[in-house]
Amino acid sequence: MLPAPFLKGHIQSQSNNAIGDKLNILSQDATTQSIAEHGVRCLLIFEYCYFLLQNEKCPTEQDVIPLAIKEYKGFNVAATVHQAVETAVQQHDQDVDELCQALLQVVLQNRMSHRFLT
Repeated sequence: MLPAPFLKGHIQSQSNNAIGDKLNILSQDATTQSIAEHGVRCLLIFEYCYFLLQNEKCPTEQDVIPLAIKEYKGFNVAATVHQAVETAVQQHDQDVDELCQALLQVVLQNRMSHRFLT
């Protein structure tokens, strides 16, 4: 993961072209926390999709991602993940290796497939 100051500088250096302008607009909301939270969210949803696809009573492939997103929101995982990512970023923002380890722990502790295995 690239630190937010690097991303901001990289995006601003490209602002003379149309793509750079679009990225610059998007970068205003792209913080280390928002990027990390999006990544954790995607990992949790995809891991749950994989779990669902291994199940004999699996919904159709087209329904797996919407179902996983619904479960992510329904189990209130989103609020827990938001708080955990916020804490991880506050504690480890300056140390990328530590931040990655903390985010991995967030993923492992919030896997939705565990609800059906215990």
